[in-house]
Amino acid sequence: MTKVVKPKNLDAFRLWLTKLCYEVKDLDGGFVARAQSKEARRTYKKSQHYIRVGKDLSGNQAAKDLGREFEEHLIGSDYLEVKL
Repeated sequence: MTKVVKPKNLDAFRLWLTKLCYEVKDLDGGFVARAQSKEARRTYKKSQHYIRVGKDLSGNQAAKDLGREFEEHLIGSDYLEVKL
């Protein structure tokens, strides 16, 4: 079983999906997200209209794809780490 995102990044992943115009709803320890507007459904691939993440951080293929993209975004070259 592969995890969609790291446990520490789960809340940030939910917020990121909200910013991408997904409607996020709690579901028995996990959550589901659906493309909210007609524009979002037109823009995203049909396979990414519905995302499910379980309480054990497993998910459907769309969740895994977007989770990988989200994790790459966090460690991307434009990410600055500030040490105090």
